[in-house]
Amino acid sequence: MPFVNEVVSDDDIDRYNLPFAKGGGQWWTRDQERDLYLWGGESGNPARDEDIVGSFNFYIHGIYLKITLELGEWSKDWDVKPYVVAWKKILHLQPPELGGLEQAYTLSLLKEALAAYGADGRRNKGVPERLVLFGF
Repeated sequence: MPFVNEVVSDDDIDRYNLPFAKGGGQWWTRDQERDLYLWGGESGNPARDEDIVGSFNFYIHGIYLKITLELGEWSKDWDVKPYVVAWKKILHLQPPELGGLEQAYTLSLLKEALAAYGADGRRNKGVPERLVLFGF
């Protein structure tokens, strides 16, 4: 089964010790068969001189990674088809040695998860036809 966007179950909150309130409706992008998940999204406040970045937590085979991505050029018009979501580069990756995971494999899984995450990590109802691009 590929990555899908879904609401995190209370059982999974307990299983992975996630920082979510049970029944809170938190979304994640998950590949249940391979036991992988991604959660997070855009963060930062330009009013406080903060850049908008993608901040994600990525779980791969028991390894937790924290990833910060620079946004590329996204479509400005929600009605354009396909809607373009672009991730320019990785700004920060923790732990830097990837917990022993192979870099090419990890980046391949990250791209796969982000492609499913799309524009918002939910149902992407506003942009069902989308193109996700990577500069890394």
